[in-house]
Amino acid sequence: MEPAAKDKSSDEPTVTDALEIGPILDRLKRVEGQVRGVQKMIGSGADCEAILTQVMAARAALERIAAQIVMANLEKCFDAHSPAEARRKVVRTVQLLSRAT
Repeated sequence: MEPAAKDKSSDEPTVTDALEIGPILDRLKRVEGQVRGVQKMIGSGADCEAILTQVMAARAALERIAAQIVMANLEKCFDAHSPAEARRKVVRTVQLLSRAT
């Protein structure tokens, strides 16, 4: 998975600006492994409770990744923008997170 190129015409922070991309990619690869494991469990007829436990673990891991990305980008946002613009971006981030739940 290649990191997204930064759009030079925008001052928007990207994940690659805000934090070390390696740890995020490593976490995503672990989640990918969890999801593949769930697929195998379903294919082999594993117990519903065991499958659900693994699905919930993968979901929690994705939520932690999202939180790490949001936190790093909010810090960058406060540093790079006026207070009014930073507030607008925080409100937008909260709206995005509200949709995800």
